[in-house]
Amino acid sequence: MEQNRIDSPLGIYVHIPFCEKKCFYCDFYSIENHSQRDEFIASLVSEIGHFSSTHPKLKADTIFLGGGTPSFLKPQEVEQLLKALHEAFDISDQVEFTMECNPGTVDTAHLSEYRQLGVNRISFGVQSFFDDELKFLQRIHTSQEAVEAFDKARKVGFENINIDLMYALPDQPVERHLTNLGRAILLNPTHLSIYALIVEQGTSLYSAVAGGEIQPADDETEAAMYEATMSFLTGTGYTHYEVSNYSKPGRECRHNLKYWNSQDYIGFGPSAHSHLEKDRWWNVSSLKDYISRTHDKVLPIASRETLTQSQILDEFVFLNLRQGKLDLNQLHAKFMFDPDAEFVSKALEAGYFKRSDGILYLSNKGFTVCDEIAKEILTKAIEGRYLAITAGE
Repeated sequence: MEQNRIDSPLGIYVHIPFCEKKCFYCDFYSIENHSQRDEFIASLVSEIGHFSSTHPKLKADTIFLGGGTPSFLKPQEVEQLLKALHEAFDISDQVEFTMECNPGTVDTAHLSEYRQLGVNRISFGVQSFFDDELKFLQRIHTSQEAVEAFDKARKVGFENINIDLMYALPDQPVERHLTNLGRAILLNPTHLSIYALIVEQGTSLYSAVAGGEIQPADDETEAAMYEATMSFLTGTGYTHYEVSNYSKPGRECRHNLKYWNSQDYIGFGPSAHSHLEKDRWWNVSSLKDYISRTHDKVLPIASRETLTQSQILDEFVFLNLRQGKLDLNQLHAKFMFDPDAEFVSKALEAGYFKRSDGILYLSNKGFTVCDEIAKEILTKAIEGRYLAITAGE
C-alpha cells in the first residue's frame, strides 16, 4: 500500500488477553495463565514493527487498550508498548488514549503512572454496585472497591472516565437496575456503557443456561430495563449517542465512534481485528500461535476479507441506526438505495422514528428494536436492490 494513502487518522486497538479470573459470561479471548507475559509484550512490539514496515507512519488519533484486563500491565510495560506505537505511527498530540481497568486490579501509584505516560481516559468494568450481583457475575472486585478505584482515578487527574454496567441479570428487578444507575451517577462519570447480559455460545454462562441451572431474564423485562435506562440517563444530562452508550456532551468515545462510523482502525494482539479501507482482517485467537508467528516475523493474521459494496451498505444501515439516525439523502447518494416507502411510513406512524430534513431519528421505542428495523429496511428491497451496485461488484 502506498504511504499516506489514508488521510484521516485511524484508531489503534491493543488486546491484552490476561485476566485474574475469566468471567463466565465473557466470550472475548482471555486467559488466566500469565506465564508468557514477557514473551507477549515482545511479540506485540514485533507485530507493531512488522506492520509499520509495510504501512509506515500512518496517522492515528485514538489508542484503546482492551482485554482481558489491561490494568494488569505494569507501567513500564505500557511505556514499552507506547514507545513501539510512537515509532510506528504518527500519533496526534490530541490522542484519546483509553485503558480498560478492573477495579480490583488498580492502585493509586499505577494509575498515576498510567496518567503520566499519556493515558487520558479510563474505562472501569464495574458491572454492578451490588456485591451479590458481582459474585454472580464472577467479578474479582467488590462494590466498595469500584467506588474507591473511581476516586483514585479522579485523585491522580483522570477527568474522562467511563463506567460499564450490566443489566437483565436473572431475577434482577427494574428497580435494582435503576439503583445501580443512580449509584453510578453519584460518581459523575463522563461516560456510561450499559449492556444487557447476553448468553454467548461457548461461555460457561451458556452451558449453565442450557443445563437449566440459570434462567435468563425474559425479553419483556430486558426491554423495560432498557427503556428505563434511556429515560433515566437522558434525564440526568447524558446524551444517548449509541444503543448502549451515553456521555456528557463532547465526551463520546472517539475510538468506538471509528467502529460505528466504519472508519479505519488497526488491532494488535491475539484476536484483535483491523479495518483499513475495504480490507478487514483478524488475528489468531491463541497466545501460543500469536507468539510463534510474531517470533518468525510473520503477521499473526487468522483470516481476512475484502468488503463488497453490499456488505458496506448493510453495515452503514445497521451502524447508523445504532447511533440513532439514518440519513436517507446520504443513503441514496452513497448507495443509490432507498428504503421501502411503505415501511418507513408505517414505522413513523408507529412511533419508531421522527423525520426531519430527510433524516430518520430513532425514538426510545425505536432504539429497543433498532437491529430489527435495520433488517427490515434492508430486506424490503432485497431482490432488486443496488442494481447499480451489484453491477460494479
